[in-house]
This record gives sequence, structure tokens and C-alpha cells, in this order.
Amino acid sequence: MEPSPSTSWPRSVQDYLDEAPEWSDGTPSDSIPITGMQVRIWGLAAAGKFFEGMIVFMTGVALPLLAAEFGGLTALQHGLVTAASLAGILVGASMLGGLSDHFGRKRMFVVEMVIFLVFLVLVCFSPNFWWLVTCLFGIGVALGCDYPTAHLVISESIASRTRGRFVLGAFAFQAVGALFGTVVGYLILANVEDLSAWRWMYATAIIPAVLVILGRLTIPESPHFLAVKGRLGEAAEATMRLLHREPQYPKDTPI
Repeated sequence: MEPSPSTSWPRSVQDYLDEAPEWSDGTPSDSIPITGMQVRIWGLAAAGKFFEGMIVFMTGVALPLLAAEFGGLTALQHGLVTAASLAGILVGASMLGGLSDHFGRKRMFVVEMVIFLVFLVLVCFSPNFWWLVTCLFGIGVALGCDYPTAHLVISESIASRTRGRFVLGAFAFQAVGALFGTVVGYLILANVEDLSAWRWMYATAIIPAVLVILGRLTIPESPHFLAVKGRLGEAAEATMRLLHREPQYPKDTPI
């Protein structure tokens, strides 16, 4: 089964992503091979949804320890702790989600996770209640901003016919993160007999966040974004990186 011949004139980025192979007799195939880079991009986007579920649910597990360490919390303060990250997600998604249209998909994809990591570390060293609430809000802003960026990064790197499934699959990792955060919280509570155990709960996400940042640095910029900005040569190079496979096809990607 071989890919159908490339046309002799430049095509759009999506034309290359949507191109399916065909049998030697000309019968088209129903499937479009997924490259390693496309899988990597999907996994790195899903990681942001994973962290969201993990942090939100882990905060619920940590709440009794927080209340005890900070001298008891009022009902209002309990509400602020649980709502801080969710409020940040709302702000980040609604007010900052469009930044990737100005600064680029990859840049924001990395910056959002760096901001998440910074506030995550600060949460672990929270000296008081208001510091904690502020940092949880900052974490939420970073994760909220990642909502539209992750959607775009997946959508602009996947074939049209499979785009919906990949996006939904990535966002389903919120539930995986929620389960993981709950399990991590339980295991730490069962093994660390100290009020500071809640700090270790959040600390478990630090190394994974660093790895996700490093991974996001390795992906190409969205060729769609580059093409819209008139950077056609860079768009062609990014498309080639996105479609890298053995044997290599297409050999060239004029945009």
C-alpha cells in the first residue's frame, strides 16, 4: 500500500495531514497513519488535562491538613481554597486563551507549563493561607490558559477525520488525573504522619511537570500558525517534522 502521488502545486498544511495511502490498484485506504510526533504532541497536550484533574482533587484530600496547619479555617476560607484553582482555570481559559494566536502555539504551550511549575513549587512552600490561595489561583490560570492551546495544538497536527477523537481523548485525562491525585493523596496520608504531608502531595507533580516542559520544547511550531503568519518556509519545515516517518512521505511539503 503506497501513498497517493503528491500534486505538483503547493498545497495547504491540512492537505498533507489529511492525505491517506492507497492500494497499488488505486483503492483508497480508510486510515491515515499517525506519526510519532503526532502521538507525542497528543500526549503532551493530555498531560495538561491530567494535571488539572490531579491538582483539583488532591486539594480536596489535603484540605483537612491545610486547616490544621494554618490554625483552623473558617467556612469561607475552606471555600476559597477549593475554589481558587477552579476560579483560575475560568480566568485563564476565558481571558488568556487567545494569546497563542499572537505569540504562537508552541511558545504558549511551554510558557503555560512553566507558570504552572512555578506556582506549584510556591504552593509547596506556602507560609500562610493567603499565599496558598494565591498560588492555587495561579496554577488554575496556567491550566486554564492551556485549555484552548492544547485544543489547537492537537487540532492543527491531526488529520481532520480523527481530530475529534484525539481532542476528546486528551480531555478525558482530567478523570485520570483526578483518580491519580486521589490515590497519591491517600498513599501520602497513610505513610507521612505529619501536618506537612499536604506539601508532599503537591510536590509529586513537580518532576512530571518538568518532563512535560522538556517534551513540549521538542515539538515543532504549528505549521498552520506559521502559514497564517506568512512564514511559509518555516511552515513547510514544521510539516515535515510533523509527518516524519519511515519510509518518508511526502518527500517535500511546499505550502
